[in-house]
Amino acid sequence: MRTILVPVDGASDNEALLDAAFDVARVFDAHVEVLHVRADPRDAVPLFGEGMSGDMIEEMISVADKNTLARAKELERLFVRLYSARDLVHTTMPVDEGNAPTVEWRETIGREDEVVAWRGRLADLTVTMRPAEDASPMRSLTLQAALFECGRPVLVMPPKGGLQSIGSNIAIAWNGTAQAARAVQGAMGFISNAEKVAVLTCGTDRTDADAAEELQGYLAWHGVSSSVVDCGAGDNDIGQALLEGCANIGADLLVCGAYSHSRWVQSVMGGVTSSLMEQATLPVLFSH
Repeated sequence: MRTILVPVDGASDNEALLDAAFDVARVFDAHVEVLHVRADPRDAVPLFGEGMSGDMIEEMISVADKNTLARAKELERLFVRLYSARDLVHTTMPVDEGNAPTVEWRETIGREDEVVAWRGRLADLTVTMRPAEDASPMRSLTLQAALFECGRPVLVMPPKGGLQSIGSNIAIAWNGTAQAARAVQGAMGFISNAEKVAVLTCGTDRTDADAAEELQGYLAWHGVSSSVVDCGAGDNDIGQALLEGCANIGADLLVCGAYSHSRWVQSVMGGVTSSLMEQATLPVLFSH
């Protein structure tokens, strides 16, 4: 895991998000690209209405430009303060001498979800945080774009931050789906470094609890010793059962496939992914 993408939007949780991303980067000696996408107010011109004059629209665009630029400068100052306090190296190119975590600030104009979908395809991991109350409405769209359009794992941090560790005690939610397999593959860097690994299983009419032992055997071929934990959810709330299983073993990272059912089914009927997105108090590494 060498490159990490972190979109920041100016919300109050961005400092905790950057702290978490820098912690992960130090584990892997990875490069962190901190990305801020400034919205282009010209995209909103069709919403202003026909009753406004051209001069009024231009003035509104000018004010919006100044506001987004001021926010970007404030975010860049936060970025500089945090990486400087950690003695990280700022660079846009790979560093030759030795392995060490590095950082980079990238700023562009456009739609955040579209830019993250593009940049995320060339990142080994995208790190984001569940939306804070003052987060941009774009945050949820950006998270969905990272999950569905990048083809890479996404680490979703809980809203409060301040975690003591990430990835020393890992729980893997395993049901044998392609999404779960992709999540395990994307998390192998974490899994290989972990002190403890547990495979969580919830036997249902669609999932055989014995499948966990098959994953346990696969991990053994990668030199990873793991245990199997039956969360015993049956057909009840599997998401809640997984979170209780994580709490019981003291896990500091959950690895999970995302949206094995369609987003429409998840939003209307609920589902494990939606439950974890809303309730998890530990970092969750998702992959679709």
